[in-house]
Amino acid sequence: MRHTVNVTSQRIPFHPSSALLASVLLFSGLISQDVKAQVHPVSATEEIQRQSPQTCQTLLTQLRWHQPFFGTRQWQEVAQETVSYAQPQCRQALANGQQPEIAHALQSLFNWSQTEGTALRRYVFRVTCQLRVQSLYDLILEGSHEPGVFVDCVDAVFALQRQEQDSVSLRQRYLDGLLQHPLTTPIPPSLLQGTDASQLAPVLLAYDRAKQPKRDSLFAALCLRSAQQPNAQHEVCQLPPAREPDWAKEALAQGQVTAALPYLATMNGAHLPDFLPILQRYDAQRLPGRDKLHHMICQQRVLADRQLLSACQGFSFDAEPRWLHQQKTDELNQARRAYYYTAMSMGISLGFLSILLVGRAILISRRRALAELSPLALSVDHAVG
Repeated sequence: MRHTVNVTSQRIPFHPSSALLASVLLFSGLISQDVKAQVHPVSATEEIQRQSPQTCQTLLTQLRWHQPFFGTRQWQEVAQETVSYAQPQCRQALANGQQPEIAHALQSLFNWSQTEGTALRRYVFRVTCQLRVQSLYDLILEGSHEPGVFVDCVDAVFALQRQEQDSVSLRQRYLDGLLQHPLTTPIPPSLLQGTDASQLAPVLLAYDRAKQPKRDSLFAALCLRSAQQPNAQHEVCQLPPAREPDWAKEALAQGQVTAALPYLATMNGAHLPDFLPILQRYDAQRLPGRDKLHHMICQQRVLADRQLLSACQGFSFDAEPRWLHQQKTDELNQARRAYYYTAMSMGISLGFLSILLVGRAILISRRRALAELSPLALSVDHAVG
């Protein structure tokens, strides 16, 4: 049996105090919920997820900006610019396998490169390997076989030091190739930071004999940093620790600035102030290659030593174009003066010649007049006699 209640027929009396009380209770309930939400502690995972997008946000924007082409620029230039947007915190997070949005963006670019071409693929390899994106380690291994970027990816493999069979085999094969062909195989920078540097004694000997750049860095990694290890190569460590400054000075003394630049680019910054007098001599004597030497010391390596910043303020930028302009101006003015003096000499010579010709003509005419008057004078004398 059902009982129905007709509520529409009943009128509920309205009381203003009841409505006010209900509003106060509702508002207090909302406030209490808001306070509870603010007081509720945030877990470490939620905090990482909240701050994670901000760590590599500029890098993520840069990756999305270059999808899927580079405009009119080369992929090497764009890759260098992209890597510069990664802050140290972002690099550390990528090396720890975090920042999945960066890995997803790079993987998307790599998938697009299958139809786009070689430039985009090498761009993805270089950015991935230089940033040590741990979550894309398979891509790093694949990039170690790509021409143009394999050194970056091999360097990432040595830096990450993973113990999978593929990684260990790749590192050992690269070391074997480096020992067999030391002068033609590039040395990854991370190789000099690890324990594998103790195997590079033959490479150091080859670099020392051939006067190769990065010889001093190789010596420091093999002999100075690993001096406490029992397998230190004492034979090669008897060589001088720093030879690149002498090689660079020898090349600059012969005027071979291009040959000295690789030494200046890799040598220890403490040796660079010794090249300031040489730069001053190049500047004072206006020798060729002065701008290249200035660009290396006072622009690329200016922060390598404190003395460089203050000393380089006394040198001007791009002096050789001004010297060339001054030289061309002096040559032009000299040619103008030579033309003027030549023209003036020729004018004076022609003036004297014209005077001589006029004088000769006058003399000849006088002689002709005298010759015509002589017979007439004789006939007059006979007539008078």
